[in-house]
Amino acid sequence: MKLFNLGELNWRQTQLIYHALAYKNIESLVLHSSSDRYMCVGLHQNPRDELDIEYCNENNIGIFRREIGGGAVLLDNNQVFYHLIIHRNHPKVPYAPESFFRRFLQPVIQVYYELGISAEYRPLCDLVVREKKISGNGGGEIGECKVLGGSILLDFDYERMARAMYLTDGLKQRFLELMQNNLTTVQKELGVIPLKEEIYSILATKFADFLGPMTDGRIDVEITKKMMELDKQYSSDTWLYQRGTKQIWREIKVREGVLLLHKVFNTQKDSGWVTCEIEENRVKKVTFSNAFPLSHTDQQEIENRLVGMEYDGDKLLYRIIEMIKANGGVIVA
Repeated sequence: MKLFNLGELNWRQTQLIYHALAYKNIESLVLHSSSDRYMCVGLHQNPRDELDIEYCNENNIGIFRREIGGGAVLLDNNQVFYHLIIHRNHPKVPYAPESFFRRFLQPVIQVYYELGISAEYRPLCDLVVREKKISGNGGGEIGECKVLGGSILLDFDYERMARAMYLTDGLKQRFLELMQNNLTTVQKELGVIPLKEEIYSILATKFADFLGPMTDGRIDVEITKKMMELDKQYSSDTWLYQRGTKQIWREIKVREGVLLLHKVFNTQKDSGWVTCEIEENRVKKVTFSNAFPLSHTDQQEIENRLVGMEYDGDKLLYRIIEMIKANGGVIVA
């Protein structure tokens, strides 16, 4: 396996390099950081559904749609990125996604311990400290390889992340508050930020302990050629704004178990919406617009009956629709 310890790259290169290595079937660990800030969305997402495109353009925030899963995230110079590219038939690669993340995030957990932070794995793909997320991860298959991608959060711009999302002002504010309550950083945990070079070194050591010795990798002509080819593909509107997977809810994940859900309905008056906050996979709060219409008493009754319900997207939506109709609200198909 090769080690690509690349230091600081421009934002597009941070994504292109691991995609190119996977397509070239080069098993490797890539360590780097970005010189610029950008929003990166998952394979099954459309930036127009997830991001405030105008805000991103006005604030020089790039937009990239990757070929592995996970949600929209702000990436910048305050993070150290790691990407593991490993052949899907490698003897250490398990079939189940949870087993894959649990196994290959162990070296990252050890990095946090080395820094003095007691991080733990939380399924499916978060690392948490006292139930606060300190590392978000995603994964998937590219070519013949499995890819794990994630970052060490040295610091995080909560406000910019919230502003870059395609949400109403009220939802942006609530998303910001949920992030502040459920996401931590190395800076917050230690009071200082270690040198990136130190973190690169620890990451390389812990992954080598787990996977075996690594040889230095370099970006040669063939890898560069593949990066340029992919850059052309990923820059196209055809790729970037490809329709995402249809979801019954607009789901914004803060961390595993904590979600912000939003659903817009057609009513006789106007569009109406319902927002649900999920905490530890149970309904914590439900909010309605005024378009259904429902009295304050009816809304309160519905909320009281839903709070504490175990989160299941289909069942929750069905219950909400039935309750709205039972209380005189109108939803037009």
